[in-house]
Amino acid sequence: MYSTMQKLTPVVQKYGGTSVGSVDRIKHVAKRVASQYRDGWTHMAIVVSAMTGETNRLVALVKEVNPRAPAKAYDMAVASGEQVSVALMAAALAAEGVQAEPFLSHQLGIVTDSFHSKARIRSIDSQKIIDCWDRGVIPVVAGFQGVTESMEITTLGRGGSDTSAVALAIAVGAGFCEINTDVDGVFSCDPRVVPEAQLIEDMDFEVALEMASLGSKVLHPRCVELGAKFQMPIVVRNTFTPDDHRRTRVMNLASLTNLEAPSVSGVTLDRDVAKITLIGLPYDTSIVSGLFSAIAEVGVNVDIIVHNLPEPGGKTMHLGFTTSRGESDQAVKAAKSFWVKSKMQSQLDITVDNSVAKVSVVGVGMRSHAGVAATTFSALQRAGIDIRMISTSEIKISCVVDQGLADAACKALHSAFITG
Repeated sequence: MYSTMQKLTPVVQKYGGTSVGSVDRIKHVAKRVASQYRDGWTHMAIVVSAMTGETNRLVALVKEVNPRAPAKAYDMAVASGEQVSVALMAAALAAEGVQAEPFLSHQLGIVTDSFHSKARIRSIDSQKIIDCWDRGVIPVVAGFQGVTESMEITTLGRGGSDTSAVALAIAVGAGFCEINTDVDGVFSCDPRVVPEAQLIEDMDFEVALEMASLGSKVLHPRCVELGAKFQMPIVVRNTFTPDDHRRTRVMNLASLTNLEAPSVSGVTLDRDVAKITLIGLPYDTSIVSGLFSAIAEVGVNVDIIVHNLPEPGGKTMHLGFTTSRGESDQAVKAAKSFWVKSKMQSQLDITVDNSVAKVSVVGVGMRSHAGVAATTFSALQRAGIDIRMISTSEIKISCVVDQGLADAACKALHSAFITG
């Protein structure tokens, strides 16, 4: 049992689109929150996403009207899904006999930068949340959205509600942030790809961040990054299971030495990968620097980068890098624009390959366990899978492979490191 003092510690709960995807599910969540409130958890704040499919529907509407809609109009439209969710959740809580107050971002003071559709939170005014608790009211907050200092609506991008929830937890000094979703937690691999995948009950921020960045869809990298920076524990659980069901706890596990940690904790798969190749690029550091600066200026994240040195006497090289598929057009456009502005005389050929995927092995124990790379490459070789690009860090190895072989690559690596 939790003590009264523990129950008075602020807690932020986030419920994703599947958790609030219908009236029945909203009622289910409201019953759970109301039960916890009556049990003494009076300092809760609830963050909700738009109902399942609603954001996609709104995006499709905007694109149908104008595929190149102004960023301000785009964000104003897609942010409206959360407005419905907070209103319905507050109404459902009232039906359970619990007072609740819905908040949109501008009402609460969630201030972001002005980078529409990928905005980053700058500050949150927590006073209204505290005022709610003082009055015995549960605040229900719209995730995914914010406002600029000039009160323009912004959205935080994919996984934005997770980021909203962790940021709010930090702002109110919560004991932890609970992410409620439709899976039990973070698994050693996507169970839809590897049925033998195992639930990871305790995970270090560092591993969680790598897995989120490399394609694990349960948590968004930005929310884990925030949690790690401010040491805010994150709990991932299934909305539709009892409160004592197994779950994943993400926190600082520095007390566990690398020797005690498994060499590989998980295998991730990212299908949203585009491989861009530039042929005929001068072997000049300033050119390469300028190229990636131009790509960064349009907000494109570059992942793996490889290049070949010119042959003796040669003056050009090939350079390849990966981005998400949705950003590949922007990256190519930025590269071409940079090439024109640089007034280069030579021809630059650019190709985009969308038939690839990225598989990765992640684990803190890689720092102290020898042979992880050898095992990775051997497992893929035995499965008949060629590696197109490789990227490594202290705790991960990523390989770009053919899209059609991605599932087989995951199964081979999971078997080699986790299930045996």
